[in-house]
Amino acid sequence: MDARFAPRASRFEILPFGGATAAALELAEPVTITVTCSPRHGIDRTVEIAARLAAHGHDAVVHLAARQVLGPGHLDELAEQMGEAGIRDVFVIGGDVTEPAGPYDSALPVLEMLNDHRRRPARLGIGAYPEGHPLISPPTLRHALAEKAKLADYAVTQICFDPNHLLAWISELRTSGISVPLFAGVPGAVDRKRLLEISMRVGVGPSISFLRKQKGLRRLLSSPLQAAHRLHRAIAPWLGDPALGLAGLHWYTFNRLAQTIRLEKSELGAVFDDEASEGQ
Repeated sequence: MDARFAPRASRFEILPFGGATAAALELAEPVTITVTCSPRHGIDRTVEIAARLAAHGHDAVVHLAARQVLGPGHLDELAEQMGEAGIRDVFVIGGDVTEPAGPYDSALPVLEMLNDHRRRPARLGIGAYPEGHPLISPPTLRHALAEKAKLADYAVTQICFDPNHLLAWISELRTSGISVPLFAGVPGAVDRKRLLEISMRVGVGPSISFLRKQKGLRRLLSSPLQAAHRLHRAIAPWLGDPALGLAGLHWYTFNRLAQTIRLEKSELGAVFDDEASEGQ
């Protein structure tokens, strides 16, 4: 396992609105919190929130949407702001806006610039799609992942509700020579009402864009907590496996941060209990 990540590491994703920042500041212990980049609120809002979380002791991660970067000068400003705030981890994505605000229409050019930047974060992350992307062909998607993985320190997957497919996909990646550590995306402690509320707050376009990427959406909407439980219990035993390179879990909290952290602790405890029983 990559030495940059603790075994069974967990990351908790929040959206930059709806009281998520206040909830994070009320946590008793520091955790890794990733702040998404909303088309409605922009990158500056994301960096501002991440800076507040970092000042409070959390390991804050900025989601940097390439299509919202205005140009090299803007990227320089963002890199300086994040460096001054002590933000050591940046997750570079393409972003969901239809028309780029600047010259970048994908994550790769921004990733390349950050990788060579004097303010390069200690960790650069990228996205990965175990079940494909609705707008990108599989060969194009695999080529893009291979190119980005050369520069990235880790990758985060979209939620894949079929753990067997996820594990097979990871094995295939490793066979093809892509060795970047992976965080498996899993749903947090969210219910159907909360999913609908978040959809309204994010906006129809981004909401549909995110949900369309989730092949197991019907399962998530019908029984969110059971879906999270089944997926986590299937993946957790493989965390830290050197052949798979699974660094940990990326929890999509949908702004139910405290509830998701409690869920993560209870699920992890159950896995430890199972492992202890098997060892007896």
